[in-house]
Parts: sequence; C-alpha cells; structure tokens
Amino acid sequence: MLFNEVSLRLSAGALVLALPATAFADPPKTYQIAVADPTREVRRVPVEMRPFPEEIVRSCKIGYGRPQAVVAPVSGRLTLNVANGRAVAPGDVIARYDTEALERRAEEVRLDIDYMQARLDYRTGPYQENTRAIQNLNEAEKEATRDYLAAQFAEMKRLYGQGRLALGRFQEAQRNLDAADAALERERRQNVMARQESGLEVIRMTHDIRKRENALAEANDKLDNAIVRASASGRLVDVETSTAADGKLTVDEGDRLALLVDPGQLGARLTFDDAEMRLVRNAAVTVAPESDGKPRPAEISAFRPLEKPVERRRGELTTEVEVAFRDPAGADLLNQTATCRFTKPSVRPEPAVPVSAVVIRDDQTFVRKDDGDEPELIKVELGNMSNDYVRVISGLNPGDFVLD
Repeated sequence: MLFNEVSLRLSAGALVLALPATAFADPPKTYQIAVADPTREVRRVPVEMRPFPEEIVRSCKIGYGRPQAVVAPVSGRLTLNVANGRAVAPGDVIARYDTEALERRAEEVRLDIDYMQARLDYRTGPYQENTRAIQNLNEAEKEATRDYLAAQFAEMKRLYGQGRLALGRFQEAQRNLDAADAALERERRQNVMARQESGLEVIRMTHDIRKRENALAEANDKLDNAIVRASASGRLVDVETSTAADGKLTVDEGDRLALLVDPGQLGARLTFDDAEMRLVRNAAVTVAPESDGKPRPAEISAFRPLEKPVERRRGELTTEVEVAFRDPAGADLLNQTATCRFTKPSVRPEPAVPVSAVVIRDDQTFVRKDDGDEPELIKVELGNMSNDYVRVISGLNPGDFVLD
C-alpha cells in the first residue's frame, strides 16, 4: 500500500507528522499528515476496518497525447515542405521524394518485361511451331526409312526361306532394319525431351516475367508514395531538420519525419517496473498540472516495453506507459511539471485509526492504546491515508481502542 500526499486542515494548533515515502513513490519525498493538538478533549475510538485505495503518485511532464508518427514510406532523398508547429488538414503535402532514380528503375523494369515477354511469345509461338514441325519431319523421315527396310527385310526373308538368298545378305537386311528401328526410337525420345525442356524454359521465362512485374509494382508503389501527405488534421511537431546544403534529407524506410498531434490532446510518459504494472494496468488515472493543481481525468493510451539487457538477464522488465487527456488550455500546459496519479480501489478493508490519534516521538509514530486501564503508548507502522484515517500496518488489531 502507498502513502497518499494529502493536506488535512484541522483545528488551529495542529501538529504535523512527517512520514517517509514507500517504495512505490518516486522520487523519494516527505508526506505530511496532521496530528490533533493534544490539548483538546480526548476521546476513546476503536480501530476500524476501512478501505484504502492503492495508488502510485509520480511527477511527470506534460506533452502532447496520442501523437501519430509521420514516417518515411520508402528509402531515398526527400524535401520536407513543412515547418515545426504547422497546422495541416488531411491530404496536405508533408514531404516530396526525389523520384528520378525511382522513375529510371521503373523504366528499366518495364523494358525488361517487354523484352522477356517478346521472347516468351516467340518461344510459345513461331519457335515452338517450327521446332515441332522439324521434329515431326525428322521423325516421319526415319519412320519411312524404317518401313522401307522392314518391307525389304520381309522380302529377303521369304527368298532366304526358299533358298534363293545367301545368308549374309539376309543378315545384313536384319541389321539395317534394327538400326532403322533404333534411329526412329532415338528420334522420338529426343523429341520428347526437347519438348519437355521447352516447357521448362517457358515456365522459367514466365517466372522471370512475374518477378519483374512484382518489381515494377513495387517501383510504382514507391512512386505513388513519393508524396507524403497528412493522414488527419492536426499540428506537426518535432519535425526532422536537415543540415544538407540543398535542404534535403536522406532517409531509410520507417524513419520518423515528424509527429502529428491534436493541440487539445495532452499526455505524459512514465516508466514502471513489473510490480508497479500490476496496479497501473487497471488503475484510474489523473493528471494535475502544477499551474493549478486541478486533477484532469486521463486514460492510458499506450504500453511500450523498454528493452534493457541488464533487466532482461534478471528476468525483469520496464514498461513505458503513455497517458492522455483533453484540455482546452492545450499548449499553455505543455512542458509543465504535473502529478500523475494511478489509483486502484481497495479489494478489502484494512485496520485504521484517525490521523489525529497519532503521536510523534523521535521521528517515530505511536498511538495511545486504551485497554480500560492505564493507556499504553505503543509504536505502530502506518500506511497510506484516506478521509482523515491512516492505515495501520502493524501494532494494532481490529477491536482495539486508542485515545484520539
């Protein structure tokens, strides 16, 4: 539980008790509670069970809330057409890229596509038709030769059977027919392989064309993004500046060019450790500027884990929390120090006594416990305060009585 920073107005002559801040308070401060003047009439009061909200109170600095980063859509050189603090409407030009290199690249890709498409058209058109015609002619020629030799062999076989043909001539006819059969089969297989390779070549060329088309689409997208426009109404702040003589910036894709903010939307950034985030995530938030101390209802607009190698090795994590609130004062509150308060309702009542029952001795806190006999001064450990009551962490139990 935390100590609340409060100022309780009691009767004249009230004393002041200073309590050290707890672990959740950052930076360490002195918190004051009022203790009643001991000269006033004493009354006997019970230790009550009261709810005490948990809260974390931090000093914060007011800036713009919910800022939108204007980032470079592509890498390249650009000229920013805006100054810091300029108001913009949706569609207003913020920056322009140098597009000469992009246009050259797009033209080169278009020429590649035209050339490769012409090759593909030729490959799947006249080349394929002529190649297949030649293959068919060669195959037909070898088939005709084979058929002629087959007829010749049949005649020689008949004559050899009648004893009218020498064995050597019959065997030669057999060899010629076998060679013709092999030549025809080889021609057919070569034609099949050539057609398959031609089909693979067509697939490869089609694939290359698609890659070039994708590259062209990417180049066209970059040309479309060569003008950076405002996505919403607002004011541009933290605009990137250039030290180049021509006033141009060399940027990488994703680099931040400026922040687009709503002048009436304010906020603050704070960091918390793992234990504190348990409370912060579900807390009600207020921001009180130092100029008037009036709390403004706020809400958490973003969580952002911070990468810290030392903490990661220890299994710890620091989280940056952004809060946002609206205020008509707008720019008048910018850069002011404020109090950011994160409050979570209590889940159960805690023992408590009136603030005025606390006694101070040697920078320690005591109460006068009354058991019906002589009151006893006992040391107590106190927590946070709420509605003129202070939480008792140790030293008393519900049902005990103290003198107020």
